[in-house]
Amino acid sequence: MKLLIPTDLSEITLGQLQSLTKLEVSGLNELELQKRTIELLTTASRLTIDQIKLNDLNEIYNKLLGLTRENESLHKFTTINNIKYGFHPNLFEMSTGEFADLDTLCKDLNDNLHLIIAILYRPVIKEAQGKYSIESYDGELEARSRIFKKNMKANVVNSALIFFWTIGEDYLNASLTCLSEEVETKNSKTSA
Repeated sequence: MKLLIPTDLSEITLGQLQSLTKLEVSGLNELELQKRTIELLTTASRLTIDQIKLNDLNEIYNKLLGLTRENESLHKFTTINNIKYGFHPNLFEMSTGEFADLDTLCKDLNDNLHLIIAILYRPVIKEAQGKYSIESYDGELEARSRIFKKNMKANVVNSALIFFWTIGEDYLNASLTCLSEEVETKNSKTSA
């Protein structure tokens, strides 16, 4: 029996990544979780999976889990159906519509991830000397998000998530450093 197993996140779609996240928090027992994960991310049918030896099943599952731990730098561009999409080139210049929609959608990150990515990645309309611009935001996300859910590679999505996680971590560290310095300043003033 031949089983095609993805070797990296570029072989998994955004939709599969969202389904995988739902599986991980579903409360399934370990064996059922392994079977459903393998069924979701490989070409195997449930009947085929039920015939796999337990040791092999564990090995396949562990290989698949390793895919989601890959870290990549931000993919600024991706091409789907011959359309080049670019990550928002300047988050400081985000419109209020983009910000409001992201703020609302991030409350349920996994279920809305395809919509969030459709805000962040839009068709590139101009590119020159290492700079680019993307289509203006119009709030119309449904068509593009369906395309992304089916065709966008999980490694591109993962790179965007890591990008924002890193920004958040840097902000938190900077805030803690400032607070620490403020406490030291206050302590030195009160002990003087």
